[in-house]
Amino acid sequence: MQMINDREAVRALVVKNGLDGIFSPAVTQKMELRRYEAGEAICSVGDQMEGLFVLVEGKLKIHTLLPNGKSMLVRFARPMSVIGDVELLHQYIVKNQVESVGQSLILFAGRRWLLKELENNAALLRFMVGELSHKLYTLGQTTALNLLYPVENRFASYLMSLFADNTGVRRMEEIRTATLVETAELLGTSYRHLNRVVRQFIEQGIIERKRGRLSVLNEVKLAELANGNLYE
Repeated sequence: MQMINDREAVRALVVKNGLDGIFSPAVTQKMELRRYEAGEAICSVGDQMEGLFVLVEGKLKIHTLLPNGKSMLVRFARPMSVIGDVELLHQYIVKNQVESVGQSLILFAGRRWLLKELENNAALLRFMVGELSHKLYTLGQTTALNLLYPVENRFASYLMSLFADNTGVRRMEEIRTATLVETAELLGTSYRHLNRVVRQFIEQGIIERKRGRLSVLNEVKLAELANGNLYE
């Protein structure tokens, strides 16, 4: 994690993302700008949150650790997602692992300032209630996806979620085949089963494997398999 000590950049991101209409100047002036690189953890299971993390650029992957030591994908987060709102009031211990997908920029607001803000700031309360409602909704959707849908559909949903940019536009990107072991775990299946699905997708012309990477060839077919279910 890299701290970016640039107050003008902070102010510009606050205005660009409409945070000046949610937080008071007393809070935005204290916000920190942090840059996270690919795979870097924003928070880990067991951490004590110090405040709110507001994603303003990039994408985050959120997964939960199971009792058997494996992990399962919860969702991907995009701007303006918030990390730490669930834990804020009661200082709950973090239950999910949150990692940056690619490079991400996050504005951080300390807990002490936020608790004062919540007493009189209706806009902030509405914003946080909206975030909590979205998380509750997507948790139910993701749970159903993981329990009821076969691996083919889950993998298609994973790829569609992973390869969307911040505006919802799909980008034809690549995934390293070396990460398929991790991907299989996140989707609640075995590497062998996921590898069979990958070969099936290749044979159907949906994706291709080249130089140790997978890339999407047929987004329409992939979207049909995902059936509107995304991890986000």
